[in-house]
Amino acid sequence: MNPDEIFSPERLALARQRRGLFKQELAARVGVTPRAVSAWEKGERPSDANLVSLATVLNFPQSFFFGDAPPILRTPAFRSLARMTARDRDMALAAGSEAVALDRWVDGQFQRPDPNIPDLRGVDPESAAEILRAEWGLGYQPIANFVHRVEMHGVRVYSLVHDGGQIDAFSDWQGDKPYMFLNTAKTAERGRMDASHELGHLVLHAHTGGPSSKLEEDQAQAFASAFLMPAKAVIATMPSRITPNTMIDAKLRWGVSTMAYVYRLWSLGRLSKSVYRSLAIRIRANPAAEPGLRIQRETSQVLAKVMGQNPAAVRREIVKHLRIPLANLDEITFGLALTPVAGAIRPIGPANSNTPSSGRLRLMN
Repeated sequence: MNPDEIFSPERLALARQRRGLFKQELAARVGVTPRAVSAWEKGERPSDANLVSLATVLNFPQSFFFGDAPPILRTPAFRSLARMTARDRDMALAAGSEAVALDRWVDGQFQRPDPNIPDLRGVDPESAAEILRAEWGLGYQPIANFVHRVEMHGVRVYSLVHDGGQIDAFSDWQGDKPYMFLNTAKTAERGRMDASHELGHLVLHAHTGGPSSKLEEDQAQAFASAFLMPAKAVIATMPSRITPNTMIDAKLRWGVSTMAYVYRLWSLGRLSKSVYRSLAIRIRANPAAEPGLRIQRETSQVLAKVMGQNPAAVRREIVKHLRIPLANLDEITFGLALTPVAGAIRPIGPANSNTPSSGRLRLMN
């Protein structure tokens, strides 16, 4: 801890929210009044003894509470606001703030693709999906690794792993940088649809600010379906009969759930309402028995390359810089901080260096 640094009330508030605690709950655990916690979060410095207690209760190093204010996520597009608690929201935003701080560290170490997210506000979701596919040169082919694809176009992708199970995903703009935060507790199919949904928000509702409306949520979901399953290709490959085997084929082809595929066929007018309802009832009655094996979960290729061939050293460097517990880092990085990944970037620096140095991060198709 730098003795010249001053206490940061914003960092204390962030740490409290990251642990899913309200002020009165933190006060009870530390053994002070809620008024004391409020005073600290308004700028009053805790005593040295209370700092020790705060660090112990919140499981953050004392150094975390000093320094510049952390990044603040102010305008995320959250879904299911009716089911989301204030605790869930605060935990998600706090984890997102840590991810943005990590991302800024990555920017200081590596060069990445500039964001290529066109502003398509006012365009209908189906057309927007076609425009973006054309912009990114995707044609009508299935997207093999969605997370990797959006990273190639400058989207920062991080994970949300906490007790806030009501949050599927959310997105935000920090200046000109688009961010996407995914709940990795969901199935891989759900994760791809969530990521596509958030991409819809980024292109259709860029910088609009504030909670998303019901209309915007519907638009983002329509975009997600159209982007993952382009109409022309879905129609061209539609089987003559919808059976468990043909649903397995479609699921593996498009990387979506069978329910999402069936809904897409219905929305394109390829299934009657009665057939759609019958299939939907059958699928929803026993979701655990959905046809086909689960597809492989996607993770960040950027983070895999950043961690490189010596992830333990990189983890130590990041944790030291961010002043956060190691568990926090692993949560926001899909667990990639624990796993060596082949194909790491080559740092520009001494060949025997154990810590990261500046380099160019290239993402290939």
